[in-house]
Amino acid sequence: MAISSIGVGSNLELGDLLDKIEANEKTQLTAIDNQAKSFQAKLSGYGTIKSVLDAYSAAAKTLATASTFAAVKPYVTSESVLTAAANSTAVAGTYTVNVTSVAASQSLVSKGVADQKAAIGGGTITIDLGADMATGGAASSTKTVTLGSDTSLEGIRDAINKADAGVTASIVNDGSGTPYHIVLTSEKTGTKSQMRITASDAAVGDIVNFDPTQATQPNGVKEAVKAADAKLNLNGLDIVSQSNTVEEAAQGLTLTIKSTGTTNMSVTRDDTAITAAVNGFVTAYNNVLSAAKTLTAFDTEAGTKAALNGDNTLRNILASMRSMLNTSVPNGAGGSNTLSDLGIEFNVGTDNAGKLEVDDDKLKKVLANNFKDLTSFFTGSEGVTGMGKTITNYVDGLNATGGALDAVTTGLTDTLKGLEDKYTDTSDRIDVVMERYRKQFTALDVLVSQMNQTKTYLTQQFAAMNNTSNK
Repeated sequence: MAISSIGVGSNLELGDLLDKIEANEKTQLTAIDNQAKSFQAKLSGYGTIKSVLDAYSAAAKTLATASTFAAVKPYVTSESVLTAAANSTAVAGTYTVNVTSVAASQSLVSKGVADQKAAIGGGTITIDLGADMATGGAASSTKTVTLGSDTSLEGIRDAINKADAGVTASIVNDGSGTPYHIVLTSEKTGTKSQMRITASDAAVGDIVNFDPTQATQPNGVKEAVKAADAKLNLNGLDIVSQSNTVEEAAQGLTLTIKSTGTTNMSVTRDDTAITAAVNGFVTAYNNVLSAAKTLTAFDTEAGTKAALNGDNTLRNILASMRSMLNTSVPNGAGGSNTLSDLGIEFNVGTDNAGKLEVDDDKLKKVLANNFKDLTSFFTGSEGVTGMGKTITNYVDGLNATGGALDAVTTGLTDTLKGLEDKYTDTSDRIDVVMERYRKQFTALDVLVSQMNQTKTYLTQQFAAMNNTSNK
């Protein structure tokens, strides 16, 4: 006898009972899942700790680098003459700069034509670029421009611009009876980018040809702007540049020429950048403490605790960090310094207890009067490791194979993998158990149904017998 739904045949609540048994069995999965969530929260928490520790290490590495304390910034008296930018190799110094020439791109202007859309001629235009063109010097680059179907002034302009020949073309209108002129400008400044223009078609040549060896062009092309190099004298040294951007005329400096004139320029230590690096270090350390505080918190009202509450590994890391920063570092002159000596102190207040803070006034005095102490504290001196390297070595050790962070995260990952396997095995076992119950309940349902049918049949038979005896 087939039963479509457990309990239908027997009229017993076998389906509900089976569901309750299955729900009870699955409480084992819930327990495993809750364990997994707890360990996953720990792993995520340590991911956060690793992130803030890496940022702390990076900030310490900045202070461990000598170039951080060698940072300089330029100051130009007259920025209308030039501006300056420094890179990490720049050194302090003072300069007098006299700019006698500003680099310029050569620009040629053709004679005017009445209609910029009217066809002129076809063929090709050869553009030579190079130095000493006026004296017949050889070209350093040559580009041949082939004119298309549009051979008007506009077509010539477009063909040149598409050719990537080192020259740009534009059209200007002077408002006269023949107002349209094509203007050819070298893309680069300097005398090494002078132009020689030769067209294969006479009509086109009558518009664009330019022979730099001739003082006056037969076709009326004029040199509107001569190619020029930037020329300057820096502390008595004459410098020539093809560009108005002059690099390494002074070590580590890039000068941008604006106009001719004389200006003073000084390159001084960049205390602002150094102060920013110190503050970045302090902020990075405090971020570690803030993250740790959040991850170890306990909510007394709700009775809940954060993922790493009571975690010994994190507690030991924080203790080591604090101890490290309380250590004095030799200054290379027979003495030693602590963070406090340099204007960096531990906060003793209630809200920010244990965090670092910068005494701005004290740090300024250190920069002015004890700069070497600040530098040696973080970068080290005479073979003694500075605080910056000490911190980066410590964090690297935490992350290295077998280090505290590596060990705890590896352990958590292995535990999670074990719980995943346990969940799968338990789920499979529950499926087997429930299938066995399902078969047993189905058999019981069929048996009870059959017994009910037998009961009904016998009841009917006894009733019929009683009716017969009563007649």
